[in-house]
Amino acid sequence: MSKPTAAQLKDEGNEFFRKQDYVGALAKYTEAIALDDKNAILYANRAACQYELNRYLDAVDDAKMATQIDPGYAKAWSRLAASRGALADFEGSAEAWQKALDALPKTNLSPAEQRQKDQYGAGLNAAQTPQTRGKTSKNRCIASVNLDDGNLPWKIATEMLPELRKAGLDQFSSSAWVISYAYEEFTKGVESMNQLKSIPHSQAPGGLSYHGNLMGLTYLTNGLMRDERVFHLNHPDWITKYNNQGNLILALLAFEATAHQAYSGGVETIKELIQKRLKEKGWNDVRPALSVTVRKWIMKGMLESHLGGRPDTGVHFLKRAVDLLEWGRLVWKDVHKDDRGVIFEDTFLRSVRSMHLMMSMNAYSSGPSLNSHLEHLKEEAEDLLKEIDIMIASNNLSKEKLDPGMVSSFCVYPAAIAHKTIGFYHSQKARYSDGVLACISYMNGVNAYLQAANTYPENDEFHAFYLTCAMDCMRNAGVSIGDFNTAAIALRAAVPKMMKIWAFSIMQRGGRDEKIQAHLRRADEMMKLVAEGKLTLEDPVPF
Repeated sequence: MSKPTAAQLKDEGNEFFRKQDYVGALAKYTEAIALDDKNAILYANRAACQYELNRYLDAVDDAKMATQIDPGYAKAWSRLAASRGALADFEGSAEAWQKALDALPKTNLSPAEQRQKDQYGAGLNAAQTPQTRGKTSKNRCIASVNLDDGNLPWKIATEMLPELRKAGLDQFSSSAWVISYAYEEFTKGVESMNQLKSIPHSQAPGGLSYHGNLMGLTYLTNGLMRDERVFHLNHPDWITKYNNQGNLILALLAFEATAHQAYSGGVETIKELIQKRLKEKGWNDVRPALSVTVRKWIMKGMLESHLGGRPDTGVHFLKRAVDLLEWGRLVWKDVHKDDRGVIFEDTFLRSVRSMHLMMSMNAYSSGPSLNSHLEHLKEEAEDLLKEIDIMIASNNLSKEKLDPGMVSSFCVYPAAIAHKTIGFYHSQKARYSDGVLACISYMNGVNAYLQAANTYPENDEFHAFYLTCAMDCMRNAGVSIGDFNTAAIALRAAVPKMMKIWAFSIMQRGGRDEKIQAHLRRADEMMKLVAEGKLTLEDPVPF
């Protein structure tokens, strides 16, 4: 039986696409591209699949390839425009919509071409609308700090470690271990980044090539995976320099990617390149390239979200990392970890998945997506909890060499993030429900937020903050004053423990303490009314 041609595979892909089986269509287009990699239609069609599967970064890569092969292909430009818009890159989206319009005939348009023109014009107008462009611009969650400030959480935590070590195992559940070890790793990465030497080079991007330590990206991402709150700026102009060629962070990414020949492009393309390179050069060549590729996506996700103000784009970088890691763990499940590398270990993937959940919640909060996205987030969180339960039952983490903060960073904190994702899901669902359904959702939110709060160490700011989130849900769920006051008692006890380390943080700058005090005042007011006999502990919390 003869093998199908690229044209036949394209037709099969089109049929899958018509049936909205985008995974099946993507597979067929990928097979066709392997036979004919100079066909712009195949890349544009695969870009459409990627878009429908919410893989917007991959859609951008495929659409760009289609426009490079055929610069006059209007549909390819439109798919690039739509994908860039989904990533909140409105300037790039507007530019691509204009190119899509320019690629259409100027006169004597057919009815189909007129519909395209109308669609592309509407897309261009939307991308240029100020309200749309500013949707995510306020979401910059990063600290610009003076490193001489002794009140920073990681500085205080590091000073606490000697006493914690004397206290033994009883004090292992402390956020001090987590943030101090995260700071140690992150600082090594910053030091490596600052040691980069630039050398004029006429053929290098921007006219500069770089030389330095190849461990910087590993240290930076290790720190972020332990606790992403350690991501801070020690230079006030980093934000303004973010898109400049001279930015050290971007230079570090380019330096390590070049040194290890890291991969670029979409996940499907990279999968093919990896398999081919493995056969030709083996794991010693592929392992560092894969590590830099994944870590670069993690770093780009953080930069896009926290510096660029584009959490939607950050989510897709992290999702790309999760997809490649999960695929690699399946394909190379029998390959020894020393060959395939640390990025495929349970702890690494678990941390990236929890970072993806956190950033997804931030992205949703800055611009709520469809409820189907919320459902997917809840499913991801539930899967993560199941995985952690299996790991605990098998005692896998104890087989590794551990430092005191490792269990918290790679097991406890991911579980807490999963619980608060579920709480976030229920609280958001309640906003779009009425009556009994809203009440049930709020009660589910109460339970999930309480689980999140109680999973974190008592001296972590998240313990106190998610108690307040539970109390928010309690007020809307009609729980009793007695239950609300019980939560307030726990919150009041948590505040001094939190303040010892987390008196200053991004969350504190965002109104954390005001929210806590408002809930405590509310509890005091109600308990005063109970003492006066005007209310009882069994009465529901009044609005």
